[in-house]
Amino acid sequence: MISIGFDIGGTNTKIAVVNDKYKILKKFSIQTPVSKGYKNFIKELSFEFESLKKEFDGEKLAGLTIAIAGDVDSDNGILRYAPNLRGWRNKNIRDDFREISKISPKIENDANMAAWGVYSLEIKKKVKNLVIFTLGTGIGGGIIIDGRLYRGFTSTAAELGHMVIVQGGERCNCGNYGCLEAYCGGYALIREAKKRVDIKRHYSRFKMLDKLTPKIIFEAAKHNDKISIEIWKKYGYHLGTGIGNILVSLNPQMVVLCGGVSRAYKFFIPALKDRLSEYQIKTPVNSVKIKVSLNSSIGVMGSAIFAMEG
Repeated sequence: MISIGFDIGGTNTKIAVVNDKYKILKKFSIQTPVSKGYKNFIKELSFEFESLKKEFDGEKLAGLTIAIAGDVDSDNGILRYAPNLRGWRNKNIRDDFREISKISPKIENDANMAAWGVYSLEIKKKVKNLVIFTLGTGIGGGIIIDGRLYRGFTSTAAELGHMVIVQGGERCNCGNYGCLEAYCGGYALIREAKKRVDIKRHYSRFKMLDKLTPKIIFEAAKHNDKISIEIWKKYGYHLGTGIGNILVSLNPQMVVLCGGVSRAYKFFIPALKDRLSEYQIKTPVNSVKIKVSLNSSIGVMGSAIFAMEG
């Protein structure tokens, strides 16, 4: 038995095939065909799906999950809105895909699928209550309660990047002010660096090419650049506030950090833990385990597994 997962990002779409023992049978990525328009986008995804069916002919197909960063109505298979797929609002991906490929895929939020990947693969379902934070250009989240994915009333739960942590604070890409993402999204790191230094002059010695990225700030910190280290400390403080708010509201057994920015954890975890130590309700803070996942394929793996068992 096999299942297939698609993890659609603004630039690339990851694709994975797994068997019922969670073994990866195939994994690759394609460029997300955003510029070709929505209908061609669905056709291209369907083409990849049909190609995989032919390649694994003879294997029973348990299902397909399509994960997308955005506001997803998982019950009805509708993408309400996705910031990286501009203009695509209220698109019924499930029905449109089924019309071509004769299968009804599950349509899910990408961070929820990363949570399922962590829960199934990394935690091996030994922890039944956990929260993940996906740290990248934006901040996403996923919640597992009693071993079940929690989506909320409208499938909009776990938009953790948009909890407000600073009243009247920095403007977030969502349009609100003071969101966690406005302080811990990748663009927030770059904004903070621009406040502190002349970017080109300061970071040129760290082989900055066209533009500053969180990865460059990470590399600079590894070379003991004091400004970059301070940026990561501030990042950790704000992320600690966001995590602390989740701890006192949901009391999870584990919090998992994943996504590209999480690779810099050595530079922000100490400040994060210092911030958590300031919370006066100690039980949920002292009992939680904080783990970092460096598996860059956890989202697409979670999608494929969820197609089989979600």
